[in-house]
Amino acid sequence: MAIASTSSATSAELRSANRRRVLHAVYEQMGISKQDLSQRLSMSLPTVTQNLKEFEAMGLIERRGLCESTGGRKAQIYHFVSDARVAVGAILLKEFYRIVIVDLYGNVLKSERFSTPFARTPAYFEQLGRNIRTSTSGLTCRTDQILGAAIALQGLVSHDGTSVIYGEILKCTGLTLDEVQPYIPYPCVLIHDTEASATAEVWAQKDLRDAVLLSLTRNFGGALIIGGEVHRGRELSSSVIEHMRLYPNGRPCYCGRKGCIEAYCSAYALQLSAGEPLEQFFPAMRQGSAERTQIWHHYLQDLAIAINNIRMLMDTEYIIGGYLQKFMDDQDFLLLARCVDQECPFQSAPVHLRRSVFSDDAAAPGAAISLIKQFLGSF
Repeated sequence: MAIASTSSATSAELRSANRRRVLHAVYEQMGISKQDLSQRLSMSLPTVTQNLKEFEAMGLIERRGLCESTGGRKAQIYHFVSDARVAVGAILLKEFYRIVIVDLYGNVLKSERFSTPFARTPAYFEQLGRNIRTSTSGLTCRTDQILGAAIALQGLVSHDGTSVIYGEILKCTGLTLDEVQPYIPYPCVLIHDTEASATAEVWAQKDLRDAVLLSLTRNFGGALIIGGEVHRGRELSSSVIEHMRLYPNGRPCYCGRKGCIEAYCSAYALQLSAGEPLEQFFPAMRQGSAERTQIWHHYLQDLAIAINNIRMLMDTEYIIGGYLQKFMDDQDFLLLARCVDQECPFQSAPVHLRRSVFSDDAAAPGAAISLIKQFLGSF
């Protein structure tokens, strides 16, 4: 009996593996015949055909077009249906929130911004749910094709995505999914905003293996990427970089301590030093303002110290993302890299800085992509 049971389990595992390989091959090839699939996967044609039929029935694959004839009957081409499933992502910020919808390739189908300040109230979540429903109502897909809604927010979130462990920025510590889900028309999960941003970066940059994401948004954020996956740590988060202390007894931070990276390297910290919106600060600086140039160089020096501190623990590449990086030109990146290298106490290879592929907000699409990854990984 034990031998039969083992054999049955092995057979089921093989079927599952074949199913997954067929789906992922069609997904990656962007159009392929079943004959080519059979050769590419070293899998029998009947096995390939059976799996394709199953995925066609699920609406994930469709036949569209014919291959060039090589003398015989033209083979049909199978394509992955990018909008067979979609996912909703949202980022909740102090002053506004954004809703995006992405397809199975992570393409943004829709993006909307709503100028509603965050409030931990039923009225706020009711409006959020209503706008999510409105955003999805214009799509051609059915309700059962919507995978769910991932809500990114500025706060440390439990591993199961059901509660906020620490949310001082939005004053939402202790927020639970039970307060949100009743108003959201689809299955819902919570996610830390910087984790969502890092998920988007990994998705968009397939060559990304090990890196540290530094998100220079209104508030500073960080995420650790190891082996192409966002590292979450054990209890809280692996990358609450913003609360590493830069200057003991320095500027006050919202966490209640003093001298945190947040108080010096966030976009808001720069704006406070500048005394004006960054949309005004940078053009004036580019036109030759010595005072603004000094403020900017001081900011980059503080950021370089922060990066070098992290570098002493993890010597890898650093992705500069968030709202602030869209104001930075190539010379700024070169200057920042030079400052980091100067902070290093010993001779080493130059630091590798990489610009984020997202011009501003990556958290909302990243939140949605986390659901796409989960769906594709279920096969």
